[in-house]
Amino acid sequence: MIHVLVGTILPVFSIILLGCFLNLRRIIEPGYTKTANQIVFYVAIPAMLLKEISQAPFRENFSIAAVVCTLGAMGLTVLFSVVAMNRLRIPGARKGTFLQSSFHGNIGYMAYAIAYYALGESYFARMAILSSFVMLAQNFFAVWALTTFGVNSYAARSRWVILRHILSNPIIVTVAIGMAYSSMGFSIPLPVRKGLDILSGMAFPTALLLIGAGLSFGSFRSMAREVVGIGFLKLLCLPLLGYAFMKFADLPHVLLVPGIILLAAPPATITYVMAMELGGDPELAATSVSIHTLLSALTYSVILTAFKP
Repeated sequence: MIHVLVGTILPVFSIILLGCFLNLRRIIEPGYTKTANQIVFYVAIPAMLLKEISQAPFRENFSIAAVVCTLGAMGLTVLFSVVAMNRLRIPGARKGTFLQSSFHGNIGYMAYAIAYYALGESYFARMAILSSFVMLAQNFFAVWALTTFGVNSYAARSRWVILRHILSNPIIVTVAIGMAYSSMGFSIPLPVRKGLDILSGMAFPTALLLIGAGLSFGSFRSMAREVVGIGFLKLLCLPLLGYAFMKFADLPHVLLVPGIILLAAPPATITYVMAMELGGDPELAATSVSIHTLLSALTYSVILTAFKP
């Protein structure tokens, strides 16, 4: 485990810590963070996904069993989260954000980066295809949690909110385009592929810097119970359930490992944005993202030690 932590996880998290340091020194300004995040989210990561998925044989990389297992694990975790929310007596203003943070993982920035640097490109196409279904479920459950338990009532327009979040998510759209392109057997022209390579190169380093720049720990003491509960559900319960389902389905190793990495992603930064928009608790979302992003260094080390090929 020490070898994995030092050789694989530490280099990734060193960029996150660098982002935190640059933010504290005011080298990374809020204006840059907003612009860089848009470039990564709308350009760099979609370019990398399009390149990887469109060049990978679709039938060899798609598994309906893997989709069912990961979504089944997420659905069961949502149920456990509702039970935990009631047992822990989470205050009403924090219920929606507690639920959302317990299953809404940072796939685009964290899970992709871990899989890409730890497993290599051979696993990445499988993970990217599987991730599109996980993202759809995450968006659906997140909007449901916030519209049902948020401080404001959005139930009347929740279906439109879900649809808008899905259609405006460039990662989901790009994965869908890439899968269609791959299933038809087309290949990307060389000049276009080289351009995508260049854009792809800035995706993960910039994303990791942005994660570090957004870390915030000031409110932990006032919401420690909620943060601990989220960590148990998101970093432990969800990936363990996914592993149990995938082992029961006898999925091959090349599908099991990407699936677990997807489910083990720490709470996503988008939980903060969605909490702001749909009446959740942005402070709980920001604190949860920060603490569990750092804790995921340990959980990912355990996962890669146990399952890395």
